[in-house]
Amino acid sequence: MRLLTPSAGTPVSSLDILKGLIYSFNQPTITLESVIKTYTNKKYCYFTNSGTTAFYVILKALRHISKKTEVILPAYTAPSLILPIKKAGLKPVLCDISLKTFNMDIQSLGKCINENTLCIVPVHMFGLPIDMGAIVKIAQQHAVFVIEDAASSLGATINAQPTGVFGDVGFYSFNRGKNLSTLSGGCIVTDNEEIAKGIESEYASLPKLGLKSRIKIAVRLIALAIAVHPLFYTIFYNMISKFKYTTLHTDFDSFVYTNFQAGIGHALFKHASNIFNKRYDHGVFLFDIIRGLKGIRLPELLPNSVPVFNQFPILFEDETIKEVCFVKINDTGIESTKLYPAPIHRIYDFGYNLDEDPFPNATYFSRHLLLIPTHPIMNIEKLSVIVNIVKGGIVP
Repeated sequence: MRLLTPSAGTPVSSLDILKGLIYSFNQPTITLESVIKTYTNKKYCYFTNSGTTAFYVILKALRHISKKTEVILPAYTAPSLILPIKKAGLKPVLCDISLKTFNMDIQSLGKCINENTLCIVPVHMFGLPIDMGAIVKIAQQHAVFVIEDAASSLGATINAQPTGVFGDVGFYSFNRGKNLSTLSGGCIVTDNEEIAKGIESEYASLPKLGLKSRIKIAVRLIALAIAVHPLFYTIFYNMISKFKYTTLHTDFDSFVYTNFQAGIGHALFKHASNIFNKRYDHGVFLFDIIRGLKGIRLPELLPNSVPVFNQFPILFEDETIKEVCFVKINDTGIESTKLYPAPIHRIYDFGYNLDEDPFPNATYFSRHLLLIPTHPIMNIEKLSVIVNIVKGGIVP
């Protein structure tokens, strides 16, 4: 039987689940809060049911401070970021990405800012740190806030400091596709007293789930912990595939992080460095072998940074070759993905003239990108199979 390897996965052991269960009866959110505060060296920390909710709470908090309404974010990123922006009564403004860094194009950022700009939202795509020093400098020049989206970069660092701590406020995600997963969940960190006050006001209005819903989340979390292992993923694939995201989200629910998830999160953080190091090692292995191949573009890594590859991005100059490699890799049982089918301006109508593409890099990127899994369930043998397919696809 050919075993399947999922595109995402955090190894959660039975011991982690047992510890999570034990912690859940002993103020786990407070304990996890202490862990995150130590990790980020931030004064304030808040937990929500998702990164999307965390972002929404931050935006609502900023509305207590400023009457400005425009939120700048990269044209290629998670489309779900648009939902909290709109729900908060704000306007998304897009900035093209860089085909060198695979992140927001900082050179174009200044052109997007005007007198109505509330904040900039730099995203560390794929766990690749963006130059936060340059972004913060631009933000300070224009007196706008910086919300640092570290949803996919938990574990990555810039100058030995974790991503998520450089802006006025930052947030992480513990969703099932992230670097460290408790099925779902989000976290906000800040040192800004005024922002914290607004967050606390919004956070207090988040509902707590009833017992039935909490049990359902706990069961799904345990099921996910089992399902990510190749044997079980293969056996139950038809059932698991029904729970994958296949359509665009149109709304999101907001509530408080559950005790069981906080307990699991606390247990996982005790060996989080091992999880992050595995992702880094797998990414570096791919980077060192694939770099320099004709027809392939890899991201330029930020100096003095350590990425924690959420997935490993490969940009193929030939879209047809990308599709061939995608099929061949998945035929081996290893799930590669193409992520978002289009950039944000081609998913939502913001009034941009698409006949003269305002964000050509984002459009090109969405069509030429292939992502390789780097989670700890992967290994060098599986990665070598992928390398051979990529080499075979681009070499005549």
